[in-house]
Amino acid sequence: MSRRLERLPVQVDPFRLAQAGRVFEGEIPLRQMKRLQPLLYSHGNTVRAALEFGIDSLGVSFLSGRIQAELEVVCQRCLEPMGMTADIRFDLAFVHQAIEGESIPEPYEPYVVESVPVTLTDIIEDELLLFLPPITRHELEVCPARNRVQMKEPAGKDTAKQAEEQRHNPFSVLANLKTPNKVK
Repeated sequence: MSRRLERLPVQVDPFRLAQAGRVFEGEIPLRQMKRLQPLLYSHGNTVRAALEFGIDSLGVSFLSGRIQAELEVVCQRCLEPMGMTADIRFDLAFVHQAIEGESIPEPYEPYVVESVPVTLTDIIEDELLLFLPPITRHELEVCPARNRVQMKEPAGKDTAKQAEEQRHNPFSVLANLKTPNKVK
C-alpha cells in the first residue's frame, strides 16, 4: 500500500494520525520556534521535516521523523556567528501518561501527550533543542578567539601537591585567638 505525502499540518491528534498511517513533509520557518530563537544568531532559515505516523507490531503509536536544518548559532567563546548542520532522525512513541513511557520498547523515546491537539512545530523544536550542545563553540583551531584563549595544562602530581600545601585552612584564624592558660 503506498502512502500519500501531505503538507505539514499545524496541530494534530497523534493517535488518529498513527492509526491512519499518515506521512507528512514540509518546511517550517525558524522564526516560528520561539524557544529556539534566543539560541540562534539569525532566524531566516527553514527546517525541513519528513514525518511518518504509524502503529508498530506491538501496538505502539509512533512518529518516525527526520529533520534537516542549517542553524546559525552564537559561539560562546568568541560571540561570533557559527554554522551548524542539523540532520536528526528520531522515533517517538505517544503515551497518555509518563508511567506508560517506562514500558516503551527500543528504539522509541516516550512522548507524553497531555492534551490533543499537539502542535507539530513543538515536537520538531524539541528535537532541535535536544540536538544543540549545552555550550555552542567553534572548534578551537577555527575560533576567532583562539589567540585569546590560554590552554591550561592538566595538573600533574607536583602541582597537585603544591596546591594541597597552599590550601588555606578556614579555621586557622581561630588558632590566633587561642591564648595559653595562665596559671596564677
